[in-house]
Amino acid sequence: MMRITSLSRLLRGLLLLMALATSSLFAPAFAQQYAAIDTSVQPLSNKICATCHGAYGQGNAVVGAPSLAGLESWYLKEQLIKFRDSIRGVEKDYIPAHEMRAAVAELSEAEMDEVVAYIETWDVTPGATTVIGDTVRGAGLYANCSACHGLSATGNRALSAPALVNRDDWYLRRQLKLFQSGYRGQHPEDIAGAQMRSAAQLLKSDEDINDVLAHIGTLN
Repeated sequence: MMRITSLSRLLRGLLLLMALATSSLFAPAFAQQYAAIDTSVQPLSNKICATCHGAYGQGNAVVGAPSLAGLESWYLKEQLIKFRDSIRGVEKDYIPAHEMRAAVAELSEAEMDEVVAYIETWDVTPGATTVIGDTVRGAGLYANCSACHGLSATGNRALSAPALVNRDDWYLRRQLKLFQSGYRGQHPEDIAGAQMRSAAQLLKSDEDINDVLAHIGTLN
């Protein structure tokens, strides 16, 4: 029994030595392979956006990151500035917004323009419907929203109101709740946010929110 145990240990030792020798032989090859990758040629948007929002801005509901493809460039720029300047995302317990603020904290104006320009090249992929509501009732409730966002929810730059069509309904729902609670729109420099915060109070229940979003979904 002792001889068998010793032999077993010897075999394990030999296998370990072979594994170490093999890894040492291939290590330089792997190092050269990765050293040859020039990460500097990647778009800045990939470096700061892709981890959460996806390589082409398709979004990720699991981490609370909405789709970016199709968002108006002026609106994207406005939100990047707000996050960078701590007008949005200062609530540390709201993790997605806090992480967003940290991600863009060091961006210059030129870098923001670079990010926005690249996002403009992405194709829009409407998200799946996740909110169910009464579209007829929602059409009536949406009348209050149409003053800024337009009858067809296509937005109005003059009022800093983005388009709502083809947006993630789960994200729109979350933002309405944040406006209602004061997590968004309470900063004194967020004029558009303050207006939206006031408008969101007109939706008195989760049913109201769901119905409005269900109606917006029919405008795609």
